[in-house]
Amino acid sequence: MRDDATSRQTSSTAERARQEAGTATRFGLVGLAATGVHLAVAALMLFLWPPLNEFIANIVAFCVAFQVSLVGHRRLTFKRQGSAWRFALVAASGFALNNGLLAVLIQGLGMSGFVAIAIATLSVPVVTYLASRLWAFKE
Repeated sequence: MRDDATSRQTSSTAERARQEAGTATRFGLVGLAATGVHLAVAALMLFLWPPLNEFIANIVAFCVAFQVSLVGHRRLTFKRQGSAWRFALVAASGFALNNGLLAVLIQGLGMSGFVAIAIATLSVPVVTYLASRLWAFKE
């Protein structure tokens, strides 16, 4: 039979896990919204200006999506201001990783621009969640 201290510890651990799952879910939802904006802006730019370089479209799309991400994480995900400069550094690092992957996919593997942007944009969020949670929006 468990004693009260063990029961409280288990309950506390379960509560922390539930809260972390909620934070991760909100991060994912905000990320999906930002990703949708990123992809929509990139697609629109590439559609409206076909000769436009994919990297330029990606930079503009990233800047627009960053605003969605910052506001969403401050208001919904972490529910605190966090450090704007730290989050900007996390986002910039994620952007650099995104563009590095984009370069490999387009120039190295010969993928089409939008497909490469989609793959690069969808593969970076795990790294940015950890950096945001553990550093930029640290309690």
